[in-house]
Amino acid sequence: MFYEKENNGLVALIYFIDDLYKLKQNKTAIFKFVYDNKVIEAKYDTMFESDNGEELDSPEYDEYNAIAFENLETHELFEINYTNLPKELYCNGKRIL
Repeated sequence: MFYEKENNGLVALIYFIDDLYKLKQNKTAIFKFVYDNKVIEAKYDTMFESDNGEELDSPEYDEYNAIAFENLETHELFEINYTNLPKELYCNGKRIL
């Protein structure tokens, strides 16, 4: 299930990763995240549903889909969701976003 707010590119990324999974390339693909002041190269780790940590009855509560990637430089995991998509995203040289 996707949320309307995720139509900003996250759904396209999820479908792209799903296609990589079908081709058995999801664990070998190298993603390049381009933000204003930095570029991060990473490998896909997993997808999951998440929330913003607020209480369920809070008006600030938010549920969303998320994708974890491993930063190839630091080997730390980081989360991508509809609130923090990069300006550009490439996979093995092909532009995704």
